[in-house]
Amino acid sequence: MKQGLRWLKDWAVPIAIGFVVAFGLKTWVASVAMVPSSSMYPTIPATSRHHVYIVVNKLETEFGQKIFRGEVVVFHFPDNPKELFVKRVIGLPGDTVKVTAHAVYINGHKLNESNPDIATYNGTKLGTYHVPQGHYFMLGDNRPVSLDSRYWVHKYVARSAIVGEADMIIGPIANIGPISQSLST
Repeated sequence: MKQGLRWLKDWAVPIAIGFVVAFGLKTWVASVAMVPSSSMYPTIPATSRHHVYIVVNKLETEFGQKIFRGEVVVFHFPDNPKELFVKRVIGLPGDTVKVTAHAVYINGHKLNESNPDIATYNGTKLGTYHVPQGHYFMLGDNRPVSLDSRYWVHKYVARSAIVGEADMIIGPIANIGPISQSLST
């Protein structure tokens, strides 16, 4: 009997505590996500054949932290909340976003997108979008191929659906580094 209690004290309790701590870190601090498409290329250099792994910093968007224009976030896809997407925040609550072939306008003012990682051509899905309160309008950096707010049935991402900030690329090794959180350089 003493042998069983000693095993419990020496092994089972520390292992259980480790699982609880790991679960807490994954739930509230940071997690890893796989990016399977080129919609954010070259900011996140994934392709359909070569996936990229990123760190999702949940503290950056938890506890009422303000979401800002240009931030790259991971969120539950509005048309299928079981899926996670990663895109750049373009429209904030209350904004009117107009997407033309070569520019984006926010409330009538051209958005300064001088970051060389953001496509200068927006593809053929153009239009004007009115972002409701408590929601965000998302675009991929590789806009001609990005399945983003312009294409969704539910065009806007609720604040509650945002999981965290896409903070850094951790794999493959050749791509390790921070993810730009800015529209301009």
